[in-house]
Order: sequence, then structure tokens, then C-alpha cells
Amino acid sequence: MKKLIALAASAAMTAALINCMPAASAGTGLGDVNADGKVNALDASEILCYYAEMSVSSAEDSAPEAPPNSDMNKDGVINAADASYVLSYYSYTATGGTVTPENYVKISSTTKDITLSADCSAKMKADNYVNVSWRSYENNESVLKKIGDKCSIAGYRIKMYSQSYDSGSDKTVRKDLASYEVRSAKDVEQKNLYGEGTTVYKQAKVKIPEDITFDPQLDYGFEISAIADINGIEVDVVTHQTALINKTELIVNTAKLTPHDNYPLYNIKGSTPKQTATYIVTAEDKKILDKFAEENFTPDMSNYDKIECLWRWVNKNITYASGDLYKEIASDSWVSACLVKKKGQCLQYNGAVAELLAYMGYDVYMLEMWLGANNTNQHFRTEVNIDGNAYSIEVGNDGAYSGWMWLFEPIESSIKGAQ
Repeated sequence: MKKLIALAASAAMTAALINCMPAASAGTGLGDVNADGKVNALDASEILCYYAEMSVSSAEDSAPEAPPNSDMNKDGVINAADASYVLSYYSYTATGGTVTPENYVKISSTTKDITLSADCSAKMKADNYVNVSWRSYENNESVLKKIGDKCSIAGYRIKMYSQSYDSGSDKTVRKDLASYEVRSAKDVEQKNLYGEGTTVYKQAKVKIPEDITFDPQLDYGFEISAIADINGIEVDVVTHQTALINKTELIVNTAKLTPHDNYPLYNIKGSTPKQTATYIVTAEDKKILDKFAEENFTPDMSNYDKIECLWRWVNKNITYASGDLYKEIASDSWVSACLVKKKGQCLQYNGAVAELLAYMGYDVYMLEMWLGANNTNQHFRTEVNIDGNAYSIEVGNDGAYSGWMWLFEPIESSIKGAQ
């Protein structure tokens, strides 16, 4: 509709400038500038003609007479905005609209009668899609009191943006990245966190543009606003809510991947990290991981979801292998020990996640290190490099170390200056 209005406005402006006719006597109502009993493009031409004359007149010139019934938005100024209202009203009536010009302008300028709650979320899914969810309320009662016409939600506008905090100006700097229009959002039921029952959310699936390069220093999110339909007139509602994407998920899911079979082990017990071994994801390891994926991954899972799935599974399902139990897995690969025999220690726990990461194509490596100040407790951990930034991964056991877990924790690289 906006494109139609813009084209009509352009045509009307051209016609007005070619043939500016004197304004007719007072019209019969708002918008009927030429007093022919109709509100159409001819009235818009009268307004544009007057606006053009005013724009080029100087202080010495006598001001042209303002055309009657032309101040559509009652702002005391007659300009192109009034012509746009006339043209959009003409388009509205041409398609069967019946409200008066006064009510049309009143409805079109409505901005605060539809509200969206603050309960919004954005979850990345497979193939760089994001499920944006929100609760929606139609504040019909206030619309009826103010305008007296039927109101409903015609759709939603979703904007993807980046933002950062500028300490110098003490302001948040925002940049819009992509826009989406959703005419029918999916209803999704979600269990309430506290108490009984469920809440129905609106949900839209949008794709992140492939040409966006993400900066880990910025936050990324979505702004959701409504398109209201009031008696057939669509109104963009300026009140909105926002939902941030989990930054870590965004970074992991948009990383450039190069699938490979080898990944290194670095000994960081001393002052200088040294590569001491290279592990291989064998064909048999890949079969084990493929079987795990078939049994546990779903089609809509993002890469982050898949890694988190294995990370949690290892934590909950592996028996800590000490003494004779360790002898049973001493010669096994990490995924064989964990996913087949369900036994392991820190080397197997973190190694299984490292094998999945290598298989998927992440720049992953393992660390041999000391824990504690006395250098007596040897430990193995996983680290991954994404676009030059390091992230630590720790898979604890569900027993004594149940709380000792983290996934993609941003850190200073442990292998700077490695030999």
C-alpha cells in the first residue's frame, strides 16, 4: 500500500507542477479541496500545487491562498504529508473502505493502542534460522473508546539489529541489519516456569542474512512491533519489545567450518605451551558420532544445540573410571569410551566433545594442564578457536564434579606462543 501511495503521490506532484490550477471554493468536507464532493488525486494535486508555490515564494511575494479542507492532520501546516493522507484515503475508499476522512486520519495516526509484552525470546536454530517468540495482546477496549472501530492484529514487523554501549556518550548505539514482515505468526504453547498451565506465544522463523559479519563485541537482537488493522486500515504500531540472541550461540553457529580428522594436544603445564600429540577422529569414531546424532539430534538443532546435547549427555551418563575400570577403556578412543562403554575421566569427557567439534569442522585442541597451586592434579580440557577468539569447554562428571561445567566460555588463548 505504501508503494502505491508513493507512486500516486509522485504522479500527483508531476500533474500539479505541470498544471497548477487555482483552488476552488470551500469544499464539502475534510480532503475535498476542489469542492466536487469527492476526495481523490485531484485534491492531492491542489495541495501539492499550493505546497510548491509556498516552497518557492519569498518574503516579498504575496502568500498564496491556502486551499480549504486541506490540513488533513490538523498540524497547522499544509504540505506533502497532507497530500499523502488524501492519496492514501483515496486508495482506501477505492478498495471498499467506508470511514470518513476525519476518522481515517485519526486511525492512521494511532500509535499506542496495541501493546506487546516484554516476554520475548530469540533462539537460533539450524541453517542460521532464528525462532523469535513473543506474547501478544490486542488492547481493543482502548481502541473502541478512542476510535469506535474494530481493531485486530494484521501482522508483525521484525527488525534485526546490532547494538553496543558507548561509554563516552553514555548511550546505546544501534544499527538495523535486516527487516522482516510476518503476516501470520505461529501459535506455540510453552509451559509456565512457575505454577500450572501454559502460555501461548506467537513465533516467527526468520533467516539471518548470510552477508552479515558478526562482531563478538556487539549484541544482536530483534525488535518486534505490530501492524494493527482498524476497520480495514493498517497502522504500524510504534510500541515494541526486543529480544536478544544468545551471543555465544550466534558466534558458534555462524563460525566458518573446515571439517578435519586431526586435532592437537598442547601441554600447558610449563611457561611455554608445547604441542605434544595429535589425535585422529577415525572412521570408526565418525560412525559412533553419527549413531549418537541419529539417536539424539533433531532436524531443527543448531550446531550449538548439537554440541550442548553431547556435552550434557556425557555429564549425565558416564561412570567415572578409576582403577580397574580405567583399564577397560585405556586403549579406546574418547567417543568409544564415553558413548559405547560409558566410562571415562576428564581426558575422555572433554576428548569426546573435542572429537565432535573436529568432525564438525571447528578449530579445536585439547590442553594438558595442572589444577591447583601445588601442581599435583593433572587435568585435560578442551579449547576452541573461533575467528581468532578462544573459548574454553569443561565437561564435569555428574557426581562429585556436577557443578564443574562450562560451554564456550570466552578466555584468553591458552596456547599463545606455542612451540
